[in-house]
Amino acid sequence: MVPDCLVCRELAGDLALPGGLLWNDGLAAAFHVPPLSDQGDPYLGHLLVVTRRHAAGLADLSGDEGASVGRGAALLSRALVAIGGATWVHAGVVGTHVPHFHLHLVPRYADTPEDVPWHEVDEWEGARHGNAEEIAELVARLGSDQLLKESQHAP
Repeated sequence: MVPDCLVCRELAGDLALPGGLLWNDGLAAAFHVPPLSDQGDPYLGHLLVVTRRHAAGLADLSGDEGASVGRGAALLSRALVAIGGATWVHAGVVGTHVPHFHLHLVPRYADTPEDVPWHEVDEWEGARHGNAEEIAELVARLGSDQLLKESQHAP
C-alpha cells in the first residue's frame, strides 16, 4: 500500500465506499466511485475496476492482473446493463490524477441525449447522480448478479 494513494486508501478501507467492494477476485477489485467532499455526488453507476497491487498504469500490469481486470470489467458491464438499466457501458483508462491503475466503467442510460459525448454523460443537466445511500442501493442491486457472485474470491 502506498499511503498517499487514493486507490490504495480506498482498498484498505481508509475511505468509505458506499456498498463496499462490488467485485473482487484477489488480483483486482471494483467499487462505485464514492462521493468525495470536494466533487459532489458522483454519477450513478460509475464504477472503477482497480488492481489490488499498486501499479501505475496499464503497461505495468502483469498478464494475470490484465486478465482479471478484463473479466471484472465484462462482468460488471453486463450487470450495469442487465440490472442497472444502462444501454451501453463506456470504458476508459485515463490515470492522470491517481497513479494507481483504475479502469472507469461509465454507463450510458437511454435518456442521455445522443449528442452528449461518452466522456460527458455525467455532465448534462439530466444526468443521474447519487448520494452515498443511493450508491449503496445500486451496489446492492448490482451485487445480486449471479455471475458476479460466482466470480469472486477473498482478497
